[in-house]
Amino acid sequence: MLSELKEEIARLVADAADAKEHDVLPAIESGKVGDLSCKYAFILSKEKKENPAKLAAEIAKKINESEKPENFEKIEAAGPYINFFFSDRAYAAILSDILKKKGRFGSGKKKKGKVLIEFPSVNPNKPWHVGHLRNAILGESVARTLEFDGYPVERMDYINDLGLQVAQSLWGFLHTKSKPEGKFDQWLGEQYVDVAKKFEDDPKVAEAVRRLIAALEEGNNKDADAGRKLAEDCVRAQYSTALDFGVSHDVLVFESDVMATLFGEGMAFIKGSGPVVLQKEGKEEGCWIVTLSEDFEKQFGKMENPNKVLIRSDGTAVYTGKDLIFHLWKFGKLKTSFSYEPFMEQDGKTAYKTSSTSSKGKKMGFGNAARVINVIGVEQKYPQAVIVEVLKVLGFADEARNLHHLSYEHVGLPETKFSGRKGTWLGYTADNLLEEAQERVKGKMTIDVSDSEKKEITKAVGVAAIKFAFLRSSADKRITFRWEEALNLEGDSGPYAQYAYVRTNGILGKTKEKPAVSEIAFNDSEKNLIKRLAQLSDVISRCSKELAPHHLTKYSLDIAADFSSFYAASPVLPENDEKIRKTRLAVTLATGIVLKNTLNLLGIECPARM
Repeated sequence: MLSELKEEIARLVADAADAKEHDVLPAIESGKVGDLSCKYAFILSKEKKENPAKLAAEIAKKINESEKPENFEKIEAAGPYINFFFSDRAYAAILSDILKKKGRFGSGKKKKGKVLIEFPSVNPNKPWHVGHLRNAILGESVARTLEFDGYPVERMDYINDLGLQVAQSLWGFLHTKSKPEGKFDQWLGEQYVDVAKKFEDDPKVAEAVRRLIAALEEGNNKDADAGRKLAEDCVRAQYSTALDFGVSHDVLVFESDVMATLFGEGMAFIKGSGPVVLQKEGKEEGCWIVTLSEDFEKQFGKMENPNKVLIRSDGTAVYTGKDLIFHLWKFGKLKTSFSYEPFMEQDGKTAYKTSSTSSKGKKMGFGNAARVINVIGVEQKYPQAVIVEVLKVLGFADEARNLHHLSYEHVGLPETKFSGRKGTWLGYTADNLLEEAQERVKGKMTIDVSDSEKKEITKAVGVAAIKFAFLRSSADKRITFRWEEALNLEGDSGPYAQYAYVRTNGILGKTKEKPAVSEIAFNDSEKNLIKRLAQLSDVISRCSKELAPHHLTKYSLDIAADFSSFYAASPVLPENDEKIRKTRLAVTLATGIVLKNTLNLLGIECPARM
């Protein structure tokens, strides 16, 4: 309905200014004075070389003289702005629209072009700590928002089952006498801390681990098979944590399969690209290199050597070369494809994995994306920018433009940083956090419910507190983790927004009367709340465009505050006038619908009671 009102304003202004509606539409926004405001006079003033305030006054006058739109009570100019004030008819129409669309209210039109979002890509040798959790929660919320805005979305997790950390964990698993106890990723992570120390102190252990690294990369051997099983077992344990936090994936891509499946074609592709050349002399002799542009130098400063090595002289790919090959596959530029097989069920949805044995797997439509988003920490800014630049140099301008690094700052402790090798994550795992949250919620519960319902409520509220605390800051802001802040159950928090939803249910549950919308004389508290509810699609569009779910956290708090003001100023059930009472019930129901839609995009459940 808000879109329709904006389109009507665009038509009115275009007719009065002899302009095109599509030129006027971008100039319409939520107003500080009016309900919606149009600043097209600014644009027109540049063309006509006239005062924008004068033009705005002329346009408003023409609109008021030509017709009286039913959806606007008043249209007036204020400086260079034209302010539009909704009529009671418009407020009633917005309410009816929310009640009609329900769970789809605020959603965008269906769009073409798959968006592939990769997250959280945690090494498969430890549990998620609170730093990993920020990545996972951010990625899931962005995926949900893009889906709701109409994009087809594919959630991908890249599993690095090669390299030092996995080799160290595999050595510990094969050579220590301790057997797995408890949650496997926790046990494996604790063992990894011990093995990492031995690796530094004992040359024999270091040499054995290096042999394992070579065996893992070579593949098709006993150690490689053991390493793959270890990684998969760890990821299954990690994913039990993911499910607790409402995080799921469509496909897991294992690095060992990338090496085995894509690298033949990928290396040939790189060598056959015109801008990639074989160096025949100098210290880079025998290497395949690409020269980065001057524009890239301007972005990151003067480079000592603009040549970027993609393939070493011994024929192996450097990190950038490997990542380039993987991104070429993501964008559907390689003919080779993986085989896939089911990995595990996640709330009724099957997560697939790349298959290490092509005979077991089947071909599926993963990858081949129009847009790629990598949720990776801020320290990867330069390597991610290099991939964009290399794609550009290779002639993939569209792909370079559609590759996004969703950079986020890390979560730290007041006294130290998280380190997998040093074990500073011990006691700060995502599982620890949820357990502590549930205990704190349980201590505050006063309602008398069954043990099973109490468990459901404590988990829903605990997860809400955690997710909201992690998502309310923009991704580029560092979070210093403190228990008392993360688990705040009062004030500006996830539980506060949940409670506003519960209050709407409570009011509706006290009567058998059905909400019904009438064109009443809406008061200020009703108008403010309805206007706020109407903004959901705009907020979602902004979050989708900016990949920034923190706008949703503020929006949910604004709804909760406006609903509280409405409830105080406009009694619902005590109201004697039937039309007003039923319309206020409709306002209450609409508030619950919009709050639920908003919180769902944050991955926050709305309990019936709390």
